[in-house]
Amino acid sequence: MADHSVAAPPFFADGGPALHAWMRNTRDNTPVMFDEPSQSWKVYRYEDVHRVLSDWEVFSNDMCRVIPQHAFTRGNLSTMDPPEHKQLRGVIAQGFTPRTLAELAPRIETLTKELLDAVEDRGEIDITRDLAYQLPLNVISTLIGVPREDRGVLQRTADAQLALTCENPANPDFAVQVQKAMEELQDYVRDLSARRRAEPRDDLISQLVTATVGDRSPDEEEVVNFTVLLLLAGHLTTMSLLGNMMVTLSEHPDQLAQVRADRSLVPGAVEEVLRYRTPVPEGGRVTNREVELGGVVIPANKMVLCSLISANRDERKYTDPDRFDIHRDPNPQLAFTTGIHYCLGAHLARLEAKIALNAILDRYTELTPTGLVWYPTYALCNPKRLTFDVRRA
Repeated sequence: MADHSVAAPPFFADGGPALHAWMRNTRDNTPVMFDEPSQSWKVYRYEDVHRVLSDWEVFSNDMCRVIPQHAFTRGNLSTMDPPEHKQLRGVIAQGFTPRTLAELAPRIETLTKELLDAVEDRGEIDITRDLAYQLPLNVISTLIGVPREDRGVLQRTADAQLALTCENPANPDFAVQVQKAMEELQDYVRDLSARRRAEPRDDLISQLVTATVGDRSPDEEEVVNFTVLLLLAGHLTTMSLLGNMMVTLSEHPDQLAQVRADRSLVPGAVEEVLRYRTPVPEGGRVTNREVELGGVVIPANKMVLCSLISANRDERKYTDPDRFDIHRDPNPQLAFTTGIHYCLGAHLARLEAKIALNAILDRYTELTPTGLVWYPTYALCNPKRLTFDVRRA
């Protein structure tokens, strides 16, 4: 096999410039390459990434073949292929319909107001701590059916994962911490699902435990894994979007001023943030057969990791991709991937971002950046601390 490997990419600790420069060079010289540490093939150009994410018959989501010890697979929508994927997604998609989200919007507005009211007496606020972390945690918990008094278990699991990303992932102490937190959340969801089987309510976990997938109902393990996936993905990825949105707009005050003056620009601003600072770095697949991609032959049963960050900065797809432009049109960004595995919560994440941005602009006439610390890792593209001096309307 030819050597297509190169040095590891830099962390995201500077907010992106070093990583983006590394990826630009990689797109030009080794757009599809083998990564020895992860034993996977990495893909960096937009068209190649789009092909992998779209062609589920060649590029499977079933990770069990390459990660047999992976215990978080059964019931995990992100590791399923058709027909099971379509059946389970059809069940849970009922909770993400335009009608459901429209009904949820006032609750998101109320939660946003409550969180900003809680720091009303402060001259400096931390967007990550005070809003971006808390809002999606409460929204996804509400949608799934986790009572407010029980949400500490999700917070502890999320904190454990965030702690792991900013330290050495090989540190066994952190690995144990994450595993314990995950087990606590799984135990909680197991108990909650049993209660909903006995007494269903109008929430997603009740829909899941009472559903029929094919000719059967999801078993306990499937319900637990899928619910945990929804809770963590619905929290951490939207947290990243909210933080990235505020730091990026603050870096471009002229465009922030345009959005403040014309709120019809909010949706386009959110889309451009998703492209410019993609929250989730990669999307993974497994080859069902030998396939040629980007001039390289990838054997069957190999992990393929698509760089969503790189695809969204590809000069072959976008004009001047390193320029942030809220008016960019078209903007076929891949932050939520594409194809049958397109992110189920994409519209919810967009809704939260739009509501949060409008609420911030309504409340604060001035936002002066005072501090920014990024999670020092390639696993998460998100500010760890993002502070502003604020002047209220």
